[in-house]
Amino acid sequence: MLNEAFLSGIWSSAGNALGKLAGTQSIVGDSYVLWATILLTMVMVNTWSLRHYMRSLDAAFTTVVPTVISSASSYVLSGLIGIFLFNEATSLKWWMGAILIIIGLVLITYPRK
Repeated sequence: MLNEAFLSGIWSSAGNALGKLAGTQSIVGDSYVLWATILLTMVMVNTWSLRHYMRSLDAAFTTVVPTVISSASSYVLSGLIGIFLFNEATSLKWWMGAILIIIGLVLITYPRK
């Protein structure tokens, strides 16, 4: 269940990046074929993300854990993609928030005794 939820977040982040690429004039230029290809790929990637998310919900006892894992991993990975692929600036607050989200993920996925 945890793997499926995390994979959902990864695929969602990839879909976010593809959506941003489709809207970047320096990447797409005047090519409608390239624009449409990127958008169709984004839809397929997001569909794959939903598939993993639904499978994680199906395997879970509660919907909270898969939702938090998927959302948090997507948020952190989208931020990292923005930093490294799109050269977006981040602040200390963003990094502190990302660290708190990761700590929260560890705590929520830690098995109960």
